[in-house]
Amino acid sequence: MSTVRKVRRLKKVPDGPVGQLASALRRSRAALGLTQAQAADAIDKSTSTVQRAEAGAVVPKKCVIDGYVAKLGLDPQEARLLYENATRSPGRQRRPLTPAPHPRMVSTAEELGRALARAWEEDNRPSMQTMEDRVGAIRDADEGRKRFAFLSRSAAYRISHRQQLPSSVEQLRAYLYACQVKERRFPVWIRAYHRVKAKEHQEATVKQTTEGEERRRWRGWEGRRQATEIMLGAGLRPTEPFPGSVTAPWAAQCVTCGLLGRFRLSAVMQGNGCRECAVPPP
Repeated sequence: MSTVRKVRRLKKVPDGPVGQLASALRRSRAALGLTQAQAADAIDKSTSTVQRAEAGAVVPKKCVIDGYVAKLGLDPQEARLLYENATRSPGRQRRPLTPAPHPRMVSTAEELGRALARAWEEDNRPSMQTMEDRVGAIRDADEGRKRFAFLSRSAAYRISHRQQLPSSVEQLRAYLYACQVKERRFPVWIRAYHRVKAKEHQEATVKQTTEGEERRRWRGWEGRRQATEIMLGAGLRPTEPFPGSVTAPWAAQCVTCGLLGRFRLSAVMQGNGCRECAVPPP
């Protein structure tokens, strides 16, 4: 004689933010193979409380969500975003996120800045004090000071608002940790950081080389003679020796109106001469 086992099926959760939160609670409990009664014991709540939380009809209390995170393996970042969506009023719109590429696609400082700002926004924009406290806690742990730099509130603000990039890999780790980015994702961010720094170094080298070539061009008697001819051609008579750089101020007198001033050779080469003579008559 066969025995038919009756299996109690959970009702399908409703659609919407509250239903998505309830589904996440169910998945975290099911992943551990626990019944609702066992889950209730684990988080120190009643079975009816767990049943209501997983039914998706009402938003569970925050303490229930925290219990699933602490005892039943619910991802904290997922829980925070789902709870925020579930408790947001229908008329309230979430602030738009900064458009940013995935860290794998980052190649410039501007792109990295946008990606770091977005990481902060995706963590629901924690306060600067919260970010400093999070990093301070991990730095107090073993080996924490070697892997994570101190992250002040001012540094957290400047990075999250795209005013500066992290000053080191250790500060990058600290910022990501403060934004609750999973540590398994740190390597892709660190590679992006190294790409950006390598490009900045390359651009600085090219600029330094270009500036060096420019200085050599205007060095010596021939450079001084050429610079003087350019100034005279623009109606400006130098009153001091050429400073040796096209961007350095150079004292000269306008041969037309007699104005004494300081002019940059680079500006004169672009057609910017005496400001008085350049003003059209009334």
